[in-house]
Amino acid sequence: MDGHKHGRNVSRSSRPRSSTKGPLDQPDDPLKVESLSKIPTPLHQNAADYGIYTGESFSSLDPLAPELPPELEKDLSFLLRYDNYHSLSQVDIPHALRSDFISPKSDESLASSLVTLERLLAEGHFLLAAYLSGTILTSPLISPTDTKLIFALFYTRLACLELSGNTNIAAQESKALEDLSSTFYYVEPELEAADAPDHESSSSQHIAPWPLRVLAIRLQSIGFGDPRRGIGGLYEIGLEARREIMRPDIDPAEREIWKQRLSDLGVRTVNALVEMGDFNAAKRSLESLRITESANDAIKLRAVLLLLAIGDVDAARQLCAGLADTEDAIFKPLFSMAEGRYDDAVIEWRDILGNKSRETDEAVVSQNLAVCLLYTGRLSEARGVLESLVQEQHSFSSLVFNLATVYELCSDKAVQLKHTLVENIAKQPVTGHTNLDRLNADFKL
Repeated sequence: MDGHKHGRNVSRSSRPRSSTKGPLDQPDDPLKVESLSKIPTPLHQNAADYGIYTGESFSSLDPLAPELPPELEKDLSFLLRYDNYHSLSQVDIPHALRSDFISPKSDESLASSLVTLERLLAEGHFLLAAYLSGTILTSPLISPTDTKLIFALFYTRLACLELSGNTNIAAQESKALEDLSSTFYYVEPELEAADAPDHESSSSQHIAPWPLRVLAIRLQSIGFGDPRRGIGGLYEIGLEARREIMRPDIDPAEREIWKQRLSDLGVRTVNALVEMGDFNAAKRSLESLRITESANDAIKLRAVLLLLAIGDVDAARQLCAGLADTEDAIFKPLFSMAEGRYDDAVIEWRDILGNKSRETDEAVVSQNLAVCLLYTGRLSEARGVLESLVQEQHSFSSLVFNLATVYELCSDKAVQLKHTLVENIAKQPVTGHTNLDRLNADFKL
């Protein structure tokens, strides 16, 4: 797309990544250790938890996004072009897990289409949601100046592609945004003349929602085959977050949001360095991060996982010292695994399962126990634990992948067993906690 057509400046190849992979996963590791986190949905949908879908979640992607008055409207028709979007297929999905793609009917309203999309997201049909997002974006239902909705749908499209294992397609489609640091994407805040002296520090506001900007940085670095572009992009928006935090006129609640965003960017930068294989730089960056008491537990937990991925177990232990007892207990067996003490880890995982006073995800803990059992040669026990989890209606990605690995190791009929596993998972009720449109690769088929 030519940048001059819209008044904007146009400024690593990667394999698709499953949404449930944690920082401890290694590309050549035959097993997967679950990172104790659920799949993030592209949009927060509190109403969806109760089966109520309104489509309103697409207007609340970023609480700090500016409201554009009519005189400052932006024409985003370049994001509505049909050739921006790739054709999607279910050929790599096991037949039992396939569902029909949904397209808006000729007389269907925009509100009805958004309700359908919200339901697909809540159920975990991420590939279907990606398809419907692209279909809505290229339909007459969307106004080119409805920036909030267009950005939300574009973000949903990219996020769902990545969650369904189509990261390379998302990376190519993210290029349609071109240079997000261009002046096209900024507007000057409206200030009353009398208030101008009190707001001299106010800066231009970016019209794209923050989650889209963060996601686009990663995807464009993949699409352009330049991982350093991703690092630079994170630093660039990090400087913007710092400027917002330092504004004297900013609301305290907004300042806290920007602080959390800045902490998140720091961890994302370290993660990008780990993906590049530059562990020394990743370690230095982690050491320079100010993981303060104000940082939420999610940031701290991610930092601990990155330290384990780098191999600095001692530093991970030190950071864990400030976590709650539950998190500290969870990381104890992970430390044992990182040091190759799988027998100790088996005992520690079982201790967590036996302590009902702790609030833990028993399914994730059990499957990590199965991994340790397998590494200690107790293949039958590992298989029993994993199969019992499937019988209890669990089917997250690392569990399925690990059970498929066990079948390959213990049976000459591994292919038949894996197809049976697919059939069993296809019959499970929809919970919204896992990606339903999973690839053959998840089952090692």
